[in-house]
Amino acid sequence: MVGVEVPGGAWFVSYAGADRAWADWAAWQLIDAGLQVELDHWDWGAGDNFVLKMNAALERGRFLALFSPAYFEPDRFTTPEWTAIVAMKEKITPVRVAEVVAEPILRPLIVPDLFGIGEEAARRVLLEAVSGPRRPTAAPAFPGALRQLGGSGPRLPGSLPRVWNLPARNASFTGRDTLLVRLRQDLAANSRVAVQALHGRGGVGKTQLGRFLRISDQPVV
Repeated sequence: MVGVEVPGGAWFVSYAGADRAWADWAAWQLIDAGLQVELDHWDWGAGDNFVLKMNAALERGRFLALFSPAYFEPDRFTTPEWTAIVAMKEKITPVRVAEVVAEPILRPLIVPDLFGIGEEAARRVLLEAVSGPRRPTAAPAFPGALRQLGGSGPRLPGSLPRVWNLPARNASFTGRDTLLVRLRQDLAANSRVAVQALHGRGGVGKTQLGRFLRISDQPVV
């Protein structure tokens, strides 16, 4: 499949060699979405000057960085890639493909995770990262509609509903912000009662995730 040229140039995928499988997957998702991509082992051949190719890609394209522990190893080519983008004051579009803490200068960046979720969810996260934030295309549900169903409407965050019998929140359960936001959006998308099913292997946190989602008038099962 050939990507469709879009304003702003091709997406240069910056990755550590250990994460090549992630780079192949991410590049294909972008191509499948109609975007142009430049990936070293797809587009650079025998006889090409690797450094000149990388320099040209950084100058003319947009920069997708796949953050991982290997990505920030100083002796990898990823180091001159991301430092050059920072020096040029160009935008880095980062996603994490493994648990890692970025270099201090990059920590203010919002970095969504592609790992620990299903493929469809990861594709959605990736495409949202490269396309940028979007406002809703339809009007949000009127909060007063919840009262017609016996609900009390949105509560002050951190407050408890009138009826509450769940165990105390587990302060050690972290790293599920994206899933929590997605669940809340799905549950609150309609004025009718909604049920969401959490599925996955045992021990991955389905029960804890349901307890974290404090929407009393819309059940999670």
